[in-house]
Amino acid sequence: MSSIKKFAGQAVIYGIGSILSKVVYLLLITIYLTYLLGKEGQNQFGIYSILYSYMTVLIVLFSLKLDTALFRFGNKKESIEESYNTTASLVTLSAVLVLCISFIWSDDIAALIGFSGDGYYVRWFSFILAFDIIALVGYAKLRLQNKAKQFTVFKITNVLVTSLLIIFFLAVYPKYQDGVLSWLPRFPSIIDYVFLVNVFVSGIYLLILLYYVKGFKLKISPSLVKKIVPYVIPLVIVGMANNFIQYFGVQMIQFLSDGSANENVSSSGVYDASRRVAGFFALFIGAFNYAAEPFFFNNSSEQDKEKMYGKICNIFVLIGGVVCLGLVLFMDILKVALPPSYRESLVIVPILLIAYMLLGVYHNVSIWYKLSDNTIYGAVISVIGAIATFIIAFIFIGDLGYSACAWGTLTAYAIMVTLAYVIGQKKHPISYPVGKILFSIFLISILLYFGFYNYQNLTGLKLYSINTGIFIAYLAYVYQMERDEWRAILKR
Repeated sequence: MSSIKKFAGQAVIYGIGSILSKVVYLLLITIYLTYLLGKEGQNQFGIYSILYSYMTVLIVLFSLKLDTALFRFGNKKESIEESYNTTASLVTLSAVLVLCISFIWSDDIAALIGFSGDGYYVRWFSFILAFDIIALVGYAKLRLQNKAKQFTVFKITNVLVTSLLIIFFLAVYPKYQDGVLSWLPRFPSIIDYVFLVNVFVSGIYLLILLYYVKGFKLKISPSLVKKIVPYVIPLVIVGMANNFIQYFGVQMIQFLSDGSANENVSSSGVYDASRRVAGFFALFIGAFNYAAEPFFFNNSSEQDKEKMYGKICNIFVLIGGVVCLGLVLFMDILKVALPPSYRESLVIVPILLIAYMLLGVYHNVSIWYKLSDNTIYGAVISVIGAIATFIIAFIFIGDLGYSACAWGTLTAYAIMVTLAYVIGQKKHPISYPVGKILFSIFLISILLYFGFYNYQNLTGLKLYSINTGIFIAYLAYVYQMERDEWRAILKR
């Protein structure tokens, strides 16, 4: 089996686990919860969105990117157990620190982020964060050992259990809370039950995961720590900056918009609802990374780089275009995922899709700094991107509203992918078909524009006929661009 075909197979399996599981949860939260809350509940959905966007940064900060360190220092059979024990022990100490901080200063933290009197949210989130950062290293071990199927089973069953419990508390419990279910605790907001389900399921699945990977010994190798620390510190900065760019639009809307506090929180929820629609493509990128990161570390010879890295990047763009166009060309169908009061923000979806496309390319062309232990360059590039995002939002959010955050995200990733490629060609050259990639991204952007224009101005059979024609034409382009590779991948 060719290396690219093996990579494609792994990516498909990871994609099933990552995308299918998150799509189920995304549909539950975006459709069911937003419809259940209604327009009056935009404030509650805004609270949910804001708190979870903080989670995306904190999980990077407190996980210390030790999952990536496990790939770097545990990718040989003789070193994997020492690396796993060390990284898992370190991240467990970090999880304990999270719980201590949150329980001591929960009320102060809640007031700092604009939710005075809601310190209990901080305490609940600290448990989710602690469980999830320990689980990251366990999942990384599965990926490093090429156990993609097991990884997929964990992801799918996790989200199914979570979804069923949320549906139970939102749809069944209210009917019987005064009867047979009166023994269960009551909370003032339905959002509270969503949070508590996440706490419970995260804890249960952490125990199951640790049992499956045979746990770990609380044993830290001092010599390995000396290598890990300078490697991961820049990666923590990279992860926090990247998550700021991708998720912190909700905070910037909350604190930079001109409305009242409640209006800004509601606008954050409206923005985040459409960001989650574009997030379908971000899930595709996540599946790609689940397969790509261990694959690149295990196939990093000079010959592998010349043969595979550029081709994988080009294939990612082509397939990514299928996903992006599918979301926009058939948005008239997908818009049912949002209640009417949230649909005004759908205009940001094409902008964010191109932004996430550039993010996927960035993950590919920036792999050089992880392979060559030059992670400081990744930190500098990501910080520049985060600063660009904030500046654009700060300047234009008053005139453009939440669209400024989408344009800031696009600008940041364009800057980052350019810097990563230019610096990488000097520090750790890897050959990429730049012309093909740029042309494909340009073509996808044009088709997204026409697709969204049609969505806004056409209806019925005319809309579906034209947009379906565009989609079929792009599929033909994808096939023609890598005809031999598709045949090789699909060949039995």
